[in-house]
Amino acid sequence: MRAMGRLLLLTFGAVAVLRVHCKGEEDEPDMEEMPEMPDIDEPDDDMEDMELTSQQVKDMHGKMDTDKNGKVSMEEIMLFSSKMRKTIASRDISAVLDEMDTDKDGKLSLDELMKDMENMEDWDAKDETKESWEGKVDVEKAKFKEADLDGDGFLSKEEVPALFYPETHEGVLEITTKASMKARDANGDGKLTKKEFFEGDTAAGGPVEISKDDEAEFKNLDKNVDGFIDYEELKAYESGIFHTEQNMLHLFDVADTNKDKHVSADELDAAKDQLQGTEAKYHLLEWAEHNEL
Repeated sequence: MRAMGRLLLLTFGAVAVLRVHCKGEEDEPDMEEMPEMPDIDEPDDDMEDMELTSQQVKDMHGKMDTDKNGKVSMEEIMLFSSKMRKTIASRDISAVLDEMDTDKDGKLSLDELMKDMENMEDWDAKDETKESWEGKVDVEKAKFKEADLDGDGFLSKEEVPALFYPETHEGVLEITTKASMKARDANGDGKLTKKEFFEGDTAAGGPVEISKDDEAEFKNLDKNVDGFIDYEELKAYESGIFHTEQNMLHLFDVADTNKDKHVSADELDAAKDQLQGTEAKYHLLEWAEHNEL
């Protein structure tokens, strides 16, 4: 699949977690042909069997402990996560830029972006209405302009990550969230019911069966407990902050044995086996790998 396949998955699926509720879907995108890119939220198969050493845990704790009081708060770990998301997003972006940069000038032009969209052979354009496709094009043009920090009409290697990872750029994230809200908000009231939220998060946008896990996710995302997902709540979902926060809350639930709302290095080390197979463990492994711990 061409590089834009990844882009559209990130823009019109959930950037944090690509959810596929569709049942009996036969024609799925060929993921094997997509360019290799770091996926910030999805566990790497190689990492699932890896173990965290006590030294890695303690070294990582030291990096997260910004005030150096020997304990990590939820605020500290979320700030560290935000920093790491931006760093990891830029890690392997050159592979995608190389594929899309047809004139090999080291930059991505809007024409190159549009041509890549037009040449997406692996996407079934027959199921795409003209209005829907033009809407996606408009969103990508707006994201491109917002990501072009120096306004030169091109995206440099430093600017390209915002296009693929909107959560790393506030302006691009705003555009992505507005597009996501518009796509889901069937009655146009600026907030999402449970049905709108989950049916708008599928490849086909059709009826879906809402599971108990979905119910719990909706409840946790609905911070103001009004029974709807509003713009700011959807933005947290699209940015990945919501999922990271849920994963770290689980880490604190397991590791914070004295319930002081902080986690010491010893507590984190003692909890590492209990975190086996969790998203929290994946985050720690990813951060340790990137920091060469």
